Amino acid sequence: MTDRHESALYWALSLLLITAATLARYWFVVTGQLNLAPDEAQYWDWSRTLQWSYYSKGPLIAFINYVGTVFLGATELGVRAGAMVGAMIMQVAVLGWIGIYLKRIRTAFWTLVVLNTTMLFMAGGLLMTTDNPLLVCWLLGMICLSVTVDKGHLAAFIMLGLFLTLGITAKYTMVLFIPLALAAAFWIGRKQEMPALFWPRLLKTLGIGGLAGMLPILIWNVTNGWVGIKHVLYRGAMAGDKAKVFFELKNFPEYLGSQLGVVTPWWFVFLFIGAWLVGRQLLKRSEEPTFPWLSRSVGIILTVFFWPVWLFFLFWSLHTKVEANWSATAYPAGIMLAALAVERFTHRDPRPKWRFAWPALGAVVFILLHLQGFIPFDSPKNPVHRLMGWQDLGAQVAKARDELGGEDTVFVFGSEYGVTAELGFYVPGQKRAFCLAGGRKMNQYDLWPGPDSGMQNAVFVYRGQKDKVSDRVLPLFESVDEPRVVTTAHGKRTGQTFTIFLCRGYKGAWPEQEGGSF
Repeated sequence: MTDRHESALYWALSLLLITAATLARYWFVVTGQLNLAPDEAQYWDWSRTLQWSYYSKGPLIAFINYVGTVFLGATELGVRAGAMVGAMIMQVAVLGWIGIYLKRIRTAFWTLVVLNTTMLFMAGGLLMTTDNPLLVCWLLGMICLSVTVDKGHLAAFIMLGLFLTLGITAKYTMVLFIPLALAAAFWIGRKQEMPALFWPRLLKTLGIGGLAGMLPILIWNVTNGWVGIKHVLYRGAMAGDKAKVFFELKNFPEYLGSQLGVVTPWWFVFLFIGAWLVGRQLLKRSEEPTFPWLSRSVGIILTVFFWPVWLFFLFWSLHTKVEANWSATAYPAGIMLAALAVERFTHRDPRPKWRFAWPALGAVVFILLHLQGFIPFDSPKNPVHRLMGWQDLGAQVAKARDELGGEDTVFVFGSEYGVTAELGFYVPGQKRAFCLAGGRKMNQYDLWPGPDSGMQNAVFVYRGQKDKVSDRVLPLFESVDEPRVVTTAHGKRTGQTFTIFLCRGYKGAWPEQEGGSF
């Protein structure tokens, strides 16, 4: 096969892969295989009250949901449209950067294969969480940085600043982009002449972009007692009781194991092979470069944007519990490093007979993930079980609400923010639900007003089975009925179990969250 024919083949395969993956995501959503996750429902609820920022995240996720639901309605498709569009943008960006700008369409194809069969990116293309816009901005920021280093175009600096700003408003982790960009540029500049005005422009871009991203968050925090900043500090064990324990080994194995799941085990191995090969090439530890076409600047950007982030969260897990997705920003560069190793493995001479086993296995995982609604595994141990049954719960809560007098005189509230958000989305009418204060960490609902004092009755929902109502509920009402345990259905499958309490005679005084638990 000639180079021209091979290039045409990989272009066709790349475009087919992007199209097929996008259609699969659309089909998954419109067939209602899984209800919204609690965080998805919460971010949608935020979009009904647009603000400069929110308790745990910046404002971008709310604005994306607002746009999606304006065009597609307050539906699962309207909420998840942002995730599907974000996944498509990342794929097109990979194709444009590697396939067109770097002129390596075969590498671009394998990068798309790894991206679409990595658990982090597969889930991120289906669920509308803050990781999706964060990764979009991070990837596009890396690409812009690469162009500024090579060409010095002013437009690339402007776009870099824009993606930095948007990324910070998506998730605070984007702030790490600033020191990484400086480190990569400094390393590149040691042996390469940088374009004219590169350093003044880069410093201005990172400074203005970072400030613009943080400004709305700071404004909101100033007017809300700095609760968002406090939340981040407490969550990361940089304040409070958790900060007093500097070294704790128990969380390390769990975190390391979670990274195998986030990346999927075989791509995890290829990732480190690729990182090692690129590192060896940068340090000139081999006589012949493993990837002759890979420029030094791109190799440095991939290396700098993977290793420091990945190692930072790995070592941070020795201090406190680190969630599996906190290191997500290490993987836009990571999947490209993995793709380099996969491409080398599949096309080297002699070729292993089982060279396509790993992409085939990835395809199987992709198919299984997009068929969750048809896999008869209803156990709570199923990772997606918590995304099942919310719509049925909403219908049953609506019946209980009608029993008490209807939505005009009855409000709905939950025991935690996730339940509250799901009730707001799935109870017919989509009126705002409320979150019972006390015995939990603070959340966004504590910063919004409670139910109107003119309400007469309420329906309280608790996830799981509960024999009696919370002591914090009883003083709010004249009486509370006996618990009703509800086992929901999700199509033909069994969903989650909840306990519903019918509360009568609301006294008009809504409790406030007590204490400084963030």
